[in-house]
Amino acid sequence: MDLIKSGQRASIYFQKDESLVEISCLIDKIFDDRIVLELPQYFMRYIEFLGVGKYLTVKIFSKLGTIDFNTIVITSPLEEEFSIEFDPNAVKLTPNSEIPSIGAIENFYIHISDEETLHEKTFQLSTSYIKFYCDKLLKIGSSYNCELILPNDYGKIEVEVIISEIDPVYDNEYTALYSKISEEDRQKLLYYMYVYSNNID
Repeated sequence: MDLIKSGQRASIYFQKDESLVEISCLIDKIFDDRIVLELPQYFMRYIEFLGVGKYLTVKIFSKLGTIDFNTIVITSPLEEEFSIEFDPNAVKLTPNSEIPSIGAIENFYIHISDEETLHEKTFQLSTSYIKFYCDKLLKIGSSYNCELILPNDYGKIEVEVIISEIDPVYDNEYTALYSKISEEDRQKLLYYMYVYSNNID
């Protein structure tokens, strides 16, 4: 299938407890019966779901739309390559309308208390976590209600986050996991991320 190429962005999805996990990947190689994916560094926290024989859903982002298919893991990420089964006859293409051009400057509001709200900037987005700059000390494990304002009328995302990491070198760079986000907001965010990534590729 000409719409799927090496270096393309893809996401894999699977169920963990009562939530849907998304891992953003890059396509490394494509064969007649399988695709080799390059996983992000944090994949180890989900290693039990990525073993041989596990079932996944895949979404690949192309210029014409999103390509979706269900698959099975062929080789685990603990081996030399992480590969999934691929049947080009069992994929679904969802066309997109013309993709608009946008600038990615997202405003991130963290409600510390009824009296205090921090206005911060993001530097990395995902549908499972967010990375942002903040000069105020936030403790790992602390939980906050937040609003992510997407530019150019792409909407507002309301989330509850848990601070999961402080950068060991730059102590004002934080990672926060979404502990609560509606499916509607998750899809809105996923579409925004797709639009922006195509705008800069």
